[in-house]
Amino acid sequence: MDYSANSNRTPSGPANDTGASEAKAQHDAAASARSQIRAQARAPKHRINRKALGRSMQAIDIFAGALLAVVGAIAISGGQPGAVPAGELFPIAGFAALLPLMLSALGLYRIEPRHAIIWRVTRAVIATASLGATMLIAGFGTAPESVGILAVYCVVAVSAMTLVHLVYAGFIGHWAKAGRLARNIILVGATPNARKLILANQGSGTVNVVGYFDDRKSRAPTQLAGTPYLGTTDDLFNWSVLPDVDRVVLTVTPKAEERVKHLLEKLRALPQPVILLLDINGFNPETTSLDDIVGVHTARMSGHEENLGRQFVKRLQDVVFGSLLTLVTLPVMAIIALLVKLDSRGPALFVQKREGFNGRPIKVYKFRTMRHDPNAESKKLRQVELNDPRVTRIGGVLRKTSLDELPQLFNVLAGSMSLVGPRPHAYGMRTGGTETANLVAEYAHRHRVKPGITGWAQVNGSRGPLHTPEAARDRIKWDVEYISRAGFFFDLWIMLKTVPALLGDKLNVR
Repeated sequence: MDYSANSNRTPSGPANDTGASEAKAQHDAAASARSQIRAQARAPKHRINRKALGRSMQAIDIFAGALLAVVGAIAISGGQPGAVPAGELFPIAGFAALLPLMLSALGLYRIEPRHAIIWRVTRAVIATASLGATMLIAGFGTAPESVGILAVYCVVAVSAMTLVHLVYAGFIGHWAKAGRLARNIILVGATPNARKLILANQGSGTVNVVGYFDDRKSRAPTQLAGTPYLGTTDDLFNWSVLPDVDRVVLTVTPKAEERVKHLLEKLRALPQPVILLLDINGFNPETTSLDDIVGVHTARMSGHEENLGRQFVKRLQDVVFGSLLTLVTLPVMAIIALLVKLDSRGPALFVQKREGFNGRPIKVYKFRTMRHDPNAESKKLRQVELNDPRVTRIGGVLRKTSLDELPQLFNVLAGSMSLVGPRPHAYGMRTGGTETANLVAEYAHRHRVKPGITGWAQVNGSRGPLHTPEAARDRIKWDVEYISRAGFFFDLWIMLKTVPALLGDKLNVR
């Protein structure tokens, strides 16, 4: 009998079937374990912005210094601050004016969770005492007859400011222990130094390494120094916890040039800053803080440092202009709500979950323009088309004039939206059968700012649903350009162009 035809076949006996079943069971168990670990990965919320906290402390110190100056002037003048001689007023005013500068020079407005309370208090004492001594010495020259009362003032002022910074230190220590000052970080790539960095920074209260991603599944351990493996970079983009992450750290070796280029191109689309951490000679991870991650061994590859001044102006702009517009349009909104209710059954307002700042979900308000469907949330998202039968009579008018967007002024006042910014897209929005987010590499960039009622894309003709990949790319191009140019006067220009652009638009389906 000729066995040559079967000589290369794998036996199919019971032993082989058992081995295949065991291998499949092990594979399924490993996949299940990883899925469970990924589901359990959490990024702490309700955290405190360190920069904002530092600026708040500085503002309180400025107010406290001014208050001390007023109290000192009243004490010296016997209740008539206007009668204080210039020679006596100079040391008091000088202390108030130079106090925040001195404290800032010693780094007391830079929030470092790993610093002990005694560190902050000691620096506060050094800053305030040296400034008080300097002002007292100045008093010998400007008001020698009042040196005694100036000395009392300096002691009181130094003690008061030291007490204030003791309170600061207590709160900072409490928040650091609770993890509210920690930055949420994820790693991409598992190098030996990345593992050492995680171990060296555990329990520091400065960073929380939520997990790590690696495209090399076969080489990725389930955990890296206790940090869970969460999947590939494709999984990263669809990860539900991503909006709560502050920074993405790409850990690689310098030799892997092609892999670095590929990963950087892919990760640039993330709304978070991407930091490149190189394993190079002389780099000791055990003495390096992940909190100071932008240092000699790291490079920021994408993203921007938050500009608190710009954020404050933007928020003030939204509150002031948003309040005025809300007051002016309230009667109009009341009439529209009545017409919507009379035109068809259902609520006057339509609420939809959309993508907000950093990709976080927000509830966006609009006047209902379609026939009410109680099960709309559970159905597949379908964009509006020309002569769409779902649109009501009054809804068609509202959509053409964009008056259906007026309730989003309440989103602006609540802080989930801005007057100007990329329009908020619905989750899973599709363009030509493909998710819009998958059509444009820079799509996630639009999440770096709050979404807006109007934007640079809208005044340049990109309004309404996106039905082609080209239309999606054009809109993202305008959105990314807006983010790079955003500023008060640019926002004002867009707001002024919005109404003429809307009224002159006869082409877009809205």
